[in-house]
Amino acid sequence: MSRIAAVLAVLLALLVPVPGQAVYHIANIDEIMSGMGGDATAQYVEIRMLFGGQGSVAHSRLTAFSCDGSSHAILLEVPDDVCPANSNGRWTMGTTSWAAATGVTPDFIFPASSAFDNLCGMICWGAPGSGLTPPQNPPTWDASVPDNYNPDCVAYGAAYTGPLQTGDDAPSMLSAGDGTMSLQRMGDTGNDNTDFALATPTPTRNGVCAMTTTTVVRTSTTTVTTTTFPPGSGQPVAGTKLLLKANPSKPAKKALVLVAKDAGLVAGDPTQTGGSLRVSTSAGDGFDTNYPLPASRWKRIGKGKTYRFKDPAGPIKSVVVKPGKVAKAIGKGSGLGHTLAANPDPVTVLLAVGAQRDCMSFAGGKFVAGKKYLATNDPPPAACP
Repeated sequence: MSRIAAVLAVLLALLVPVPGQAVYHIANIDEIMSGMGGDATAQYVEIRMLFGGQGSVAHSRLTAFSCDGSSHAILLEVPDDVCPANSNGRWTMGTTSWAAATGVTPDFIFPASSAFDNLCGMICWGAPGSGLTPPQNPPTWDASVPDNYNPDCVAYGAAYTGPLQTGDDAPSMLSAGDGTMSLQRMGDTGNDNTDFALATPTPTRNGVCAMTTTTVVRTSTTTVTTTTFPPGSGQPVAGTKLLLKANPSKPAKKALVLVAKDAGLVAGDPTQTGGSLRVSTSAGDGFDTNYPLPASRWKRIGKGKTYRFKDPAGPIKSVVVKPGKVAKAIGKGSGLGHTLAANPDPVTVLLAVGAQRDCMSFAGGKFVAGKKYLATNDPPPAACP
């Protein structure tokens, strides 16, 4: 639940200008629902911005905790910021089943998860921090600690026995919806049991930020630039190969190999604006991981427009992109976010290079549980997600 004292502290901090920083902490979880009309996969979380300018939410986490708090599942690492960021504005995260049931597509889609239990549990959203800094990118903080989620956690269900955030009084005795009504915030007193009630769902969509390139000056000689993309933007291309390896007993042995050969491949200049590689699926256990590819790790090679990314310490070790011909990426180690306990087919891949983005869809792959997924020679998708 939201903590009013923390909100007031941040409001006071806003009185002091801090160049180059953004905020998102003055917000709370306003509505949650797991299961609608008999479909347990229709899941939804709505965030309400309590103050203007609270749209810097990229790389915050949405996480579900079990009824006893002993386990948790990260449902989503929020991929983009939200725009506009108006006071009392609401933005949403939900599953494709929720969108189909309500006719309203949430701002961000996460894969349905049994961890988001209807009867009891705790939903947390946010990231560590109490001032004006945006979420850590990449988010390497401990997702199992409720107090790491600023601004909010909501515990629910009479059977919930897990931990609460510091300062929270009690979980709501109600479930996360009854199939028709959702669990909605009615107050902000520090007690979920009195602050929440069942009410008619209010599906909504705020909007994510349109594609922009933002330069943040850190010193007189160094700049950091980032690019975000609106939904549906990008160039669909053929996927030549996607290999994922993951053994739950050997996380350090995780691997990712991506190859795309297509005359339609596009690329901007990543030495100026960096890039990213996003790998996601709503099938199987579901995963959605965005790997930043910072500009400082890119170099132009050869006489043409070929670019190479290298990062020995990161989960993505290397990327090579030659527009109109080929793109290759290799990842290794426990920092990779995919899981292979269940078949992830189909898998979506978004490769952003500078201010341009390519998208691929891999389907019909060979799958061995707890070992590997291999898909080859897939045609371009109809459109980018």
